[in-house]
Amino acid sequence: MPTKNIPSGDQLLEEIIGETKPAEPALEEHEQEEPDLSKIRHTAPPKRGLCRRCGENKPINRLMLCYPCWVKTNLEEKGWREGMPHPAWCRCEGLNQHSARRSDGN
Repeated sequence: MPTKNIPSGDQLLEEIIGETKPAEPALEEHEQEEPDLSKIRHTAPPKRGLCRRCGENKPINRLMLCYPCWVKTNLEEKGWREGMPHPAWCRCEGLNQHSARRSDGN
């Protein structure tokens, strides 16, 4: 009874890899040119509208927040909560939270 020569897993893997064609080099991608800024549509953010936080129709910034809500959002990111006095480093203008203003003393 003749014995069959059973190839090992490594031999099979080498055989499979050897039969595959080498991968064709990828087509060179064209270098993307920077877009012409004069052709890009420049839209201005809204200057007035509904604040995302308080919902009042006030002058808003690019984040769609009025100034008092923007100040509160920035302070909340640093641990401040509603009802707490504003920290001295806040330097917000136009809110009734500070007793001293930057313009005081002029």
